Amino acid sequence: MATRKTTIVLPLSRPRNPVLVPGLTRRAGVHGKTRKAARQQARQRTRQCLVDLIAGDMAEFEID
Repeated sequence: MATRKTTIVLPLSRPRNPVLVPGLTRRAGVHGKTRKAARQQARQRTRQCLVDLIAGDMAEFEID
């Protein structure tokens, strides 16, 4: 009897995409001002209004 050679085909592993894994773990964040930035801007606006009021550049009824 002649021996028959069996061919085994192994699937080739695909090369790893270095962009894929970090892209899967990312989450979309808030686009816009954070609460911290909004508070900071409010403090700056209040301080500037007080400076203008004391200097006489702004009338009392102009304040928000």
